[in-house]
Amino acid sequence: MKPLSLWLLLCLVLVAPFAATAADNAPECSLASLFNGYARATPAGAPTGAVFGLLVNLGAETDTVRSISTDAAEAAEMHEIVIGEGDVMQMRPVEGGFVIPSQDFLTLAPGGLHIMLIGLKQPLVAGEMLDLVFEFEHAGTVEVRVPIQENVVMEGDMMQPATDMTAEPSPAAVTDWGACAGMHVVGAWARPANAAMPNSAAYALLLNLTAVDDVLLSAETTVSEVVELHEMLMGDGDVMQMRPVEGGIAVPAGAAVELRPGGLHVMLIGLKGELAAGTTMDLALTFAESEPLTLTLPIREPAEAPAAMSMSGS
Repeated sequence: MKPLSLWLLLCLVLVAPFAATAADNAPECSLASLFNGYARATPAGAPTGAVFGLLVNLGAETDTVRSISTDAAEAAEMHEIVIGEGDVMQMRPVEGGFVIPSQDFLTLAPGGLHIMLIGLKQPLVAGEMLDLVFEFEHAGTVEVRVPIQENVVMEGDMMQPATDMTAEPSPAAVTDWGACAGMHVVGAWARPANAAMPNSAAYALLLNLTAVDDVLLSAETTVSEVVELHEMLMGDGDVMQMRPVEGGIAVPAGAAVELRPGGLHVMLIGLKGELAAGTTMDLALTFAESEPLTLTLPIREPAEAPAAMSMSGS
C-alpha cells in the first residue's frame, strides 16, 4: 500500500468515532405543549373557569400531564365530560392526568376533556391573557400563555370559541423551537372504505413550528384517482356542505390546524381498492414554504366524539 493511502486510512479511522459521537449527540425534538389554547371569559363572582386547546406531544415516547397550575385560581384540574346514568352528562377528574401518545395530540374542548379552574381569584376578562404552568412526565415544566375569550358559540355541530383559534397563534407561541423547528404532521389517520365505496378521507394535525406562515397546497396518494383539500361548511337551510379549499389550507406560524371529520380534511376521490381498517396508506403533502412530507397513515374507524354541550356552568 502506498504511503498516501495509509495516511488517508489513518485519517478515516481517527475521524469516524468523532462523527458518530456528533450524530449520537444531535438534539432531539421532545416538545410537549398546549397549542391554540384559550380560556373562557367569566362573569364577576364566577367560582370556576375552563381552558381548552390542543395538547401536542412531539417526543419519542408517550407523555403525561401530571399537574397544571395558575396564579388566577386556587386549583387547576384535568376534567372530562362523560355520559352518566340516565344519559346525563357528568363532569369528573381525569385520573392519572392527560396522556398524549408520541407524535400525537389530545383535543381539549367544551363537552369533552378540559382544564377546570377552581376557585378563581378574579374574573377572567375577555381580551386579557392567562398564564398556565404544565408539568409533564417527560417534557418537564412548560409555561403557556393563552388568550381569554368570550363564551363558546354553536357552529354547526361543533362548539367553537367566539374567535377562530386556528387562525392566530397566541403570543406565547412565538419562540425559538430549536430541534423541533419545522412543519409537523401528527396524529394522522384515514377512514376505512369497502370495495363499494368510491371515496374516503384523511385527517391530521398540522403544526407549524417556524417563523413563517405556510400553506398546505396539495396532497397525493396512490390509493385514489384524485386527492383534494376539502372543508365542511354550514350551507342554506342549515345543511352541511362540502367544498374544495381554494388556495390550500393556511397554517399560521406557531399555530396548529386540525383536519378532522366535519371540518377541514383531505378527500380521497375514486378509490382504486378497499381501505381496510388495520392497514396503512401513504400520503404525500406539499407546502408553500416547508419541505414536502410523506406520511404512512393507519386506516381506522373514527373515535367517538363527545356530545356538544353548553359550558355556561363549567
